[in-house]
Amino acid sequence: MLNFRLYAALGALIALACLVGWGRHGYALADRWRAQSAIEAANHRQTKANYRAAQIVATARATAARVAAERRSAQIAEEIDHANEEAALWRVRARRFADLGGLRSETGPGADGAPGRTGAAAKADLAARGDGPGAVTVSRADFDTLTGNTERLLRVHAWGEKLVAEGMAVPAGP
Repeated sequence: MLNFRLYAALGALIALACLVGWGRHGYALADRWRAQSAIEAANHRQTKANYRAAQIVATARATAARVAAERRSAQIAEEIDHANEEAALWRVRARRFADLGGLRSETGPGADGAPGRTGAAAKADLAARGDGPGAVTVSRADFDTLTGNTERLLRVHAWGEKLVAEGMAVPAGP
């Protein structure tokens, strides 16, 4: 019976030692888990702070880009208005030129409705005005087409000059 009690006591002591060792291991493991979770929580807080800071920077950049785009849009609208004003002036000047006799016809009726002069009489009139034999006449429709094309070419030229000035293009060589 002594042996049984001795073995039972030794078994209980071994079981108690295992239980204490296992408990200490559990506490150590729990401490590591607590430390790891504290690190992860700190990392999470830092990530959230970085994310918020990045959102603020991105919002500021987007706002700056939007404001710049709005300013550029307003500038382009103003340039278009100015170009339209210049085009209107060009058309007025071209019409005035045509109306004041810039267009000369050898065969068309005169301003008073009288038939136009032809042949030698018309050539004499051209010579008297100083146009001489090198004068060229065009119809009003052709004149309007020519002035419209000139207007567009002037706008394209101005646009190209602007691109060169902004460094977005290089001038063509000779």
